[in-house]
This record gives sequence, C-alpha cells and structure tokens, in this order.
Amino acid sequence: MNMEIGTLETAIRDNPDDTSALSSVIREFESISLPELDETKARLLTRVESKHLMTLGQCRELVRTLAGSYRVLEIQDARIGRYETMYYDTPSFLSYLQHHNRKGNRYKLRLRHYDTSDETYLEVKKKNNKGSTEKSRIRTSWSSSGFLPDQVEFLRSAFPYDCRSFHPVLWTVYNRFTLVSKTSPERITLDTGITFGDGQNVISYPDLVIGEIKYEKGVKNSPALQALHGMSIRKRAFSKYCIGVSLLYSWLKHNRFKENLLYVARLTKGGGVPC
Repeated sequence: MNMEIGTLETAIRDNPDDTSALSSVIREFESISLPELDETKARLLTRVESKHLMTLGQCRELVRTLAGSYRVLEIQDARIGRYETMYYDTPSFLSYLQHHNRKGNRYKLRLRHYDTSDETYLEVKKKNNKGSTEKSRIRTSWSSSGFLPDQVEFLRSAFPYDCRSFHPVLWTVYNRFTLVSKTSPERITLDTGITFGDGQNVISYPDLVIGEIKYEKGVKNSPALQALHGMSIRKRAFSKYCIGVSLLYSWLKHNRFKENLLYVARLTKGGGVPC
C-alpha cells in the first residue's frame, strides 16, 4: 500500500482495538463463505441501511444475542478482516457538501482494499432521494497517483462527474466482521478500531464500533434491530467519510454532523471534535 496507508497502519498498531475479545464471541457462529454469500440475496448491492454507534463492550453484548439467527462471513479462514479505503473528492469537496446539504441522488467515490482476500475495488455509491443505496464497482489495482485506464472507463458509465476533478482526500483503516441472516436478505457489518487520516494527520477511535444493518426494503422482524432497540442503541445517520472529513478538514462547514461528532467523543471518552 501507499505511504498514507502505512501511516494509518502505524496508528492502529499504537492504538489496537480488542479484536481478540470479539473473535472469541464470533467463534461460536456458523460460518458462510464469500461464494455462498454471493449466491444469496444478502449481497444487497441495492439496499436500505441502518447505522448504529456503540462501544466494544456493547458490541460484544449485541453479538452474543445473535448467534442463533446469523452466520459469520469467513474468508481465507479469517472472520475479521482489515479494510483500507481511499476516498476521492474535488478541491471544493463537492461530494462532502452534497451530503452535508442533504442533496438527493448524491454520490461517493472510493477505492477499497480487502486485506483478507487481497482484492481492491473502485466503488461508486449512490444514495437516491428515496433513501436507498446503490453500489457499483469493479475489481482493480490500488493507485493513489491518478485513475488507471480501466477505472476511467468504469467511471464514465457509473459516475456522473468528470473523474479528473477528483483526488484522494481521506484514508480510513478499520477491522470488520459481517453477520448474515439465516432467514432473510439482511447482513450486518461491524467495524472496529477505525482510524482516519489525510496523509499528514491521524485520528483513531480504538473503542468505537460502527454497526450497519443492510437489508431489502420491507424486511421485518430483524433480530439485530430488535436487540439494538432493547439496548437503547438507536439508529443514526452516520457517514465515515463525512465524519473523517469534518475531523481532519475542520475549516469546512459541518453543522449537520456536529451531533454525531459530539456523540462519538462522549462514547469514546475523548477524540477530536472540530469547533
């Protein structure tokens, strides 16, 4: 990986999250392979999302209650994998401000490396004005020095803007494990040890867990949603990209995200919050 990711890796080594405790909990789950997941409706490239913030302790409590209803994704004998993501935006932060200003039909552009499978994808996420998320992607190579020819060709059809105006602005590294419902088109991703970087500065949250339930519209009786409700962990509109940008580019307006920034600081007993 590039120098910026290396900087984030150092930060994570200095601030490790408690993945060993989570590993012992998910060891009891039945497993599902990536090919099996791809054959199910739980792949969910078009979906509804529900995000929830919690501590590692709350995450362990949540996961213990779900063992009978979900399987855990296992890739190359690993159940927890490292995700490295590079987000692109324009010099005026077009994507960020579209999100901040609640624009419908907005886009997010990112390059993501999956450590466990050693795969890299260029991804375009579209959030439509009805609240659904659509994701398009191609498998590609990691490059931080401009878009490769295959990436440009893909973006011409999947992205409504001129990709030449976009450049890397934010890097994230975190650990993720994924639970897949046994009975319905639903999966849960739980991200731990998240670190944000802009190439110079780094902010880490080793005790924060970002949970995201992804499901088809109309799915009912989700054990995960019921468990979260019982724990008083409510749904939050939350974007890793927007929070990372708010923290590292504090001169940008971020009023819409101030509540989440303060909540993360309280939840983790610290952390940077832009004024």
